[in-house]
Amino acid sequence: MSHHAPIVNSSNADRRFTIEQVVEACRSLPEPGFNRIMREHPRPRPAATLVPVVELGGQAAVVLTRRTQGMDHGGDWVFPGGRLDDQDTTHAEAARRETAEELGIDPERIEVVGQLTTHGPIITGYVIEVFVGVVRGSEALVPDAREVSEIAVIPLADLVQPDRSFRGPMNPSHRHPSETASTLDLSNLRHYSIDAEHHLWGLQADILHELLAHLTDGAHDL
Repeated sequence: MSHHAPIVNSSNADRRFTIEQVVEACRSLPEPGFNRIMREHPRPRPAATLVPVVELGGQAAVVLTRRTQGMDHGGDWVFPGGRLDDQDTTHAEAARRETAEELGIDPERIEVVGQLTTHGPIITGYVIEVFVGVVRGSEALVPDAREVSEIAVIPLADLVQPDRSFRGPMNPSHRHPSETASTLDLSNLRHYSIDAEHHLWGLQADILHELLAHLTDGAHDL
């Protein structure tokens, strides 16, 4: 299991965020909006995802996961999440459960502190409710190798730097088979650089952008 080391440099010092600053900012999040990605879908299904925030060297950092090959969008970098199961009574509960399973941690370590915009139906039919959660404690993450091939832990301070984000087209090799007939415009999507070769892009980048824009009172734009 490889683990991308966070990029930390002195130029980020005045933009650092602590865990408690993230928690406090999430208290003032507006009511979740709704981003209708497709006009309709014959079988929309509920799903949930969570932006995991951990402490790294006194800073707040996000945890990104890379899907294993063989899954939908295999090889892509995403936030943990998945469809609601029969045992889930709420979307937030599903987001905590999925995150705990993918990161190999006790769900009790995850404190849901806010909710972002809902997205969907996406190309696979899911309508995704999005949450922000703080992972408490210092125990190591032990990702489930069946779903997660790599993780990256990146300080939020790094991700707001201008050279970490851009707009560009989707890589055709990452396209889901259902998207070959899609009318979606995939030519000008948000991207955040994870490292020199890998990006968080599209819907996942939109989720991160919404959180960063709120944390910076709108100063972060892309």
